[in-house]
Amino acid sequence: MRYFILTFSLIWGQVVSGVILDVRGEPVPHVIIQNLRSGQGTLSDLQGRFSLAALPTDTIELRCLGYEVQKVLASDFPSVFYLPSRSIELAPIVIRSNSDSAALLMQKAIQAGKRWNPLLYPHEYVSYNKLTLTLLDSVSRNKDSLPPILFIWESEAEKVFFDTDHQRETLRAQRVVGNLPIQTVLSPTALQSFSLYEDWLSILDRQLYSPLGKNALEYYEYEIIDTTYAVKETLYTLAFVPKRKREEWGMRGTLTISFPDAALHSLQGESTWNTNENPLYEIFFCKIQQRYEKLGDTLWFPVQLHSEVGLRVRGGEGGIGLLVKTRSFLGNIKIPPVKEKSPSRVEVIIPLRTLPPDSLQRQEPLTPEESFSYKVLDSLLSKVPVRRLAWLWDLPTLSLGRVAIGEFNLILTPLVLYHNAEGLRPQIGIETNDRLSAVVRGRGWLGYGTYRWAGTQGTPWRYGVEIEWGVLTRLRLYYYDDVRENTLPRLLDEKPTQLMGNHRPYERLARAYAFRWEEMVREKNAGLAFRFPIGSRLSFQLSGGSLYRISFPHQWTGYRVQLDIEYLDYQVLFRRGGILWRSEYKGPRFRFQGGLLTRRGKIRIPTPYLQGDIWHEWRWGRWAHMYLRGGGGWMKKEPLWNYRLRTLPDAFIGIPHALAAHPVQVSTAYYAFLFYGWTVPNTRFPSQSWNPLLSFLLQGFYAEERFYPEIGITLQRWVPQKLLRLFPSLSALQIGLYTPLPFSARNRIYVRIISEIFA
Repeated sequence: MRYFILTFSLIWGQVVSGVILDVRGEPVPHVIIQNLRSGQGTLSDLQGRFSLAALPTDTIELRCLGYEVQKVLASDFPSVFYLPSRSIELAPIVIRSNSDSAALLMQKAIQAGKRWNPLLYPHEYVSYNKLTLTLLDSVSRNKDSLPPILFIWESEAEKVFFDTDHQRETLRAQRVVGNLPIQTVLSPTALQSFSLYEDWLSILDRQLYSPLGKNALEYYEYEIIDTTYAVKETLYTLAFVPKRKREEWGMRGTLTISFPDAALHSLQGESTWNTNENPLYEIFFCKIQQRYEKLGDTLWFPVQLHSEVGLRVRGGEGGIGLLVKTRSFLGNIKIPPVKEKSPSRVEVIIPLRTLPPDSLQRQEPLTPEESFSYKVLDSLLSKVPVRRLAWLWDLPTLSLGRVAIGEFNLILTPLVLYHNAEGLRPQIGIETNDRLSAVVRGRGWLGYGTYRWAGTQGTPWRYGVEIEWGVLTRLRLYYYDDVRENTLPRLLDEKPTQLMGNHRPYERLARAYAFRWEEMVREKNAGLAFRFPIGSRLSFQLSGGSLYRISFPHQWTGYRVQLDIEYLDYQVLFRRGGILWRSEYKGPRFRFQGGLLTRRGKIRIPTPYLQGDIWHEWRWGRWAHMYLRGGGGWMKKEPLWNYRLRTLPDAFIGIPHALAAHPVQVSTAYYAFLFYGWTVPNTRFPSQSWNPLLSFLLQGFYAEERFYPEIGITLQRWVPQKLLRLFPSLSALQIGLYTPLPFSARNRIYVRIISEIFA
């Protein structure tokens, strides 16, 4: 039997206030506390706190679904009393949203969402955030030797919001068990959407329809389960469940609406996961809690956002169950921001120096279990030299393939490169980091081609140096001597994970495919590039310099001026000092490139060239995940400047966006391409033993007045789950079958293996 512990006090001014906890020390939200004399009432918040006006002779009633109703005189309340639980078995209840008053209440609340949605108003706030990691009760019951909480992470962040494309979140202080120097921002919206008034809610990697969305009555059934009368408002508590055949699109839980404003007061929701896609772990449920408060007479605003995620790390019998909890409290809310001007884009900023951990403004005291876990884990980690490995915790630097050593970073992307022209080519680089300067950086790299043809056009050494000024708006001077593909730069190989101008030759493994020496050129390039953004979606880069290209028997010496334009519908830029990259992005992404080539020493008309592409990924419900990549280009044909049809006639393991069923080699002065894929996620019929992903592909290339179309089918996660747990890398391999179009009995079937890490 479970009990509640209620601690309260009678405060001068005839107000009863306190906090409601259960026997485990967890706060109990949404308990209805009502003064039966005055008829006024209130709800406990997400921390179980409440405050209610009452005379010593008044009778206070406490109601909570699943527990006995209790009535006690305000003057007779003990400091602690227990509220016994009550188990009730009910027959199935059919809720019809179009035939009861719950639908009328929800219609008013949905219509009022256009006024109360916090994302419609510029605002700023400071949030205190806490993340804890524990073992599930069923697993940790006999693990008394372990601390009750395995990991604790507290942070304080400042958020400035003007609209979805102009916002900034800055880390102010943080505290991690063992004082580990981890650097990132734990946002209140990390595991759930900030506003419940939006149509779709992001819960982890899922999209669920909000019970307050404009079409919520088509997705949910509602029932009024309680009514509370406060001083100036009436609180209606409603239960909501997804309609039949809508279970995959929604959650279930309770919400409270405050009238006469028809504004959301609080919500508890839960969604269960039926999919089993990852071979290493599975998420089987997620709970969210939100509480809103009225700021004067202007706006109802979220002040508390909490989440619980249950996951199981697979391995052995049943695996290890873990519970991840996040708690976020918002304060110092200002509408509109009083000091800040509108940020130019969406940015997440980690300062080079944050406030010390003891400066955290905790809006919730640590529980005894959290304090004990801090003490035990801090003592344990102090005996292990984990802090000495500073580079291991420098996540922003590691994400870019760098290892920080003092004032310099080692560049390890790639450490070893392979292609047919040079064989195995070891390579390493070094650059200055933020300890020297966050605005000015120097960089250099060196590689050596080991194959006997690597030195055909001069020395087998490859190298490059550059100097950069600025972070987002940046000027770069560079020089390199390298081996390149005998074509103009391709945009197709790159997803928008990095900003324009951040890519380096051969930094991505996608460039390590099988090129023969005849398809390569030796290129020396000295020049400068200037990158500048306009707004939150557009970026420009203007570059130019002298070039020298040679490949027997041709050589080309001249100048190139080039303009790059990129449009990305939505992006989040993560910034720390001189480190800047995209932590989140959404399509469509358009890129355009145009320039002029002019030979040196001859009076010739400059040769123009143009090329561009589009990249987009989107989901169509729970039945399809689609992507589209396409584009084209044109220039006057030159021996060392043309476009090359990408095919894989000899490669068995290759990169994704290349033709497989047309073993031809075509060099052209113009081209057009299209790659379209339709993946069917296995969310409707999950299996514990085998969970494959099937994709249908349509792709083609147009060059030299001929079209090269093909169709294919690929299978991912094609081995049983038990084997994937032993060899997780197999989940990244796709097996594909391809054939040319149109269909013919003479067409061959081409087998191809693609590694997802090249995507």
